Amino acid sequence: SILYNDLKCYDEAPDGKTAIAVVFDSSKRLAIAMDHKNNIEWGVYGTDISTLTNCSGSNFSTCGTDGKDNTQKIVSALGTGSDYAAGYCYNLTIGDMLKGSWFLPSPSELKTLYDNKDAVNTTLQTLGGTAIPTSGTYWSSTEDNSREALVLMLYTGNVNYYIKNFSYYSNYARCVVAY
Repeated sequence: SILYNDLKCYDEAPDGKTAIAVVFDSSKRLAIAMDHKNNIEWGVYGTDISTLTNCSGSNFSTCGTDGKDNTQKIVSALGTGSDYAAGYCYNLTIGDMLKGSWFLPSPSELKTLYDNKDAVNTTLQTLGGTAIPTSGTYWSSTEDNSREALVLMLYTGNVNYYIKNFSYYSNYARCVVAY
C-alpha cells in the first residue's frame, strides 16, 4: 500500500495527492519514508538516555518497541538538531507533516520492515524511491547503553549493536510515520 500526503492509502493515485511513504505494517498502521539518510550517527557516544530502557540480550521484540516514544525521548535528551538519526527523523516534514510526526523505528518495527522488504522495495522502485539496501544497517531508536545503539543488519535481518557515533556511508536512518 502507498500512503499519501492526506495520510490515507489508495489503490490508485488520486489527483492532487502525493505519495509520501510505503506501508510495511498495516496492522500497526506504519509506513516508511520514500528515501533514507545515509552516513549518519545514532547520537552522542557516552551519553545514556536515562528515559530510554536499555535493551541488552536478544529479546528485542519486547524491549523498546515504540519507535515514536523512543524518538521523543532521544530528542528531549539530545536536542532538536537533525545531525543524528532520531533528530533527522523528528525534523522530517514530508507531506507537510509537522515536526515530530516522523520517527526512528524500534528494532521490532525494523524487523517487520525487513520481513516485508521485497514488497516494500517493489513499491518504492515503482514510485522512484530508494530501495532498502542489501547491506549496511538501519539505526533503531533503541540503545543498549551509553556507547551502543541497536541496528538492523540489512544483509541478514538480525539485530545487533553499533557504536553510537559510527557514521559510515552504510549507516542509514529510515524514518517511519504512523497513519
